[in-house]
Amino acid sequence: MFIRNQCEPIEKIQPELKSMKIFAKLTLITAFIIALSACNNKENKEETFTISGQVTGFPDGTTFYLRNMATDAVFDSATVKNNTFTFEGNLASPPEHIWLNATVDKKFIYTNLLIGNENIIVKADITDFPWDVDVKGSKTHEDFAYAQSLTKENNKKRDSLVQVFLGLPQEKQQEAGAEIWKKIRKIDSITDASQVDYVKSHPNTYISVMQLGFLKNKLPKDTVQKIFNSYTPEIKESKYAKVVEVYLRENIAEIGDAFHDFEGVNQKGETVKFSNIRGEYTLLDFTAAYCGPCIQAADELVEISEKHSDSLKIVSFTQDPKKEVWLESLERDKVTWNSIYDGKGRYSETSIKYGVQGIPTFVLINPEGTIIDKWTGYREGSILERLEKQNGPQQGL
Repeated sequence: MFIRNQCEPIEKIQPELKSMKIFAKLTLITAFIIALSACNNKENKEETFTISGQVTGFPDGTTFYLRNMATDAVFDSATVKNNTFTFEGNLASPPEHIWLNATVDKKFIYTNLLIGNENIIVKADITDFPWDVDVKGSKTHEDFAYAQSLTKENNKKRDSLVQVFLGLPQEKQQEAGAEIWKKIRKIDSITDASQVDYVKSHPNTYISVMQLGFLKNKLPKDTVQKIFNSYTPEIKESKYAKVVEVYLRENIAEIGDAFHDFEGVNQKGETVKFSNIRGEYTLLDFTAAYCGPCIQAADELVEISEKHSDSLKIVSFTQDPKKEVWLESLERDKVTWNSIYDGKGRYSETSIKYGVQGIPTFVLINPEGTIIDKWTGYREGSILERLEKQNGPQQGL
């Protein structure tokens, strides 16, 4: 800023005024670019996460893994050095439910996280896993941890009983196991009641709608609708809410219902509709590339496809969100039948309409298009056992 002689001719002042205006514009443009750059840097920073681990009891060289619970895919790993480890990356659809896990002396160690693209600090001794791990830096995880704390003691008891059951000799699992599972079911009923109370009283948390997605079949539909109506718009728009929203909108397919039609892309790149590719009898297989029991079931499915293709057609529907992962798994599992992909993972409407809450899930459909059997899980020989109980497929097996 400067002061001029008021008597100075105007024609002498104008060029300098023009220069000042140009300089001012350039200054504003420069300031805008700097501010925009700062905003972009801030946005880029917000789009990444870090998990800084401070742990004891883990030998140097122990590898921790991050597994996305929606896709069941391991997407990153980090190695412990001097009691620390660090993850850095990006979550495309936050918040994500993640498993942080490692193996020490053949013992599987894990804990659950519900985080966004944030800076997370994990502090724990090896004895704190899975229920007493200290996690800081995420509001969504704080909500998640609080909800878990309400049922933590029951979860510990349940885990202990499951370990006792798994430690039984196989010949004693049926008799002694029945009493153990009776206790587990009692614990589960208490846990469910506690979770319902949490869901009803916390309409502004992601964990609330996640739990409602698992509890929905145990509640009257009008109760589910009332709880869903109480959620904030942000929660209602999340992928976790979609499970409930589709449940309320659609008839979830169960035994005795007509099949739900759907379409997607098969491994040849063709857009196909389920109703056009199903057979007289059809076994609809809900699966994913990283699902251990699904991989174990693949050999039996190949055998069934080779020996009984004249009486039974298999159609797989993948919950893999990444196309390349899905295609690679088809080669590994020797899949020759139609495998359908829609890229929406476990939150696909198709999976929700069929009530899929765990994989593998199998749905057996008769010539009339009616679901005559539906089950989840796999053990060796279990698919053939289920098929042989049905009169139709049995005639051709």
